[in-house]
Amino acid sequence: MPRRVTRLLVAVTLTSLVAVGGLIAVPQPVDAQWRDQEVATATLQAKTIPPVTLAGTSPFCSWAGLVTTTSISLQWSPPAGYASTTVQFVAQKGTNSQLVTGATTTVAGGVYTTTIPISILNAIGSLLGGSFVIHVTVVDPQTGWSSKVVDYTYVMTLAGIVTSCSATAAG
Repeated sequence: MPRRVTRLLVAVTLTSLVAVGGLIAVPQPVDAQWRDQEVATATLQAKTIPPVTLAGTSPFCSWAGLVTTTSISLQWSPPAGYASTTVQFVAQKGTNSQLVTGATTTVAGGVYTTTIPISILNAIGSLLGGSFVIHVTVVDPQTGWSSKVVDYTYVMTLAGIVTSCSATAAG
């Protein structure tokens, strides 16, 4: 091959390599940003636990005993979908309170009557000569959430005799 052709081939090859090298870009570092205008919405609904309802004959509460009061009774009915076992009773006098255990509940004609012996309420202090309240709530077994409170208030003399009671529906 003549020398001239070889030079021409070398010149064309070098020119091609320079041209191709100019087309291939060397990667350069960049700062990336993410901009997204996404909007989300949600709806939150709280579960409402319905309270017990006053049932039976007004005043929906009573007491028993000949010389002194030996027990008190409350009349109520559980809300639809809840068993009587989900109902909780808490006795309170002043700042003292206790969960009531040992009460008995009977049902007749859809009216539940819970009888609480006075003796088991002694932990809240002397009941003589004052008033005390039984707070009744429904406790949801799945969430542990409670309903609004229904209150049964009893007034007792110094002689240990209940003189009145009243019930206040949940409000």
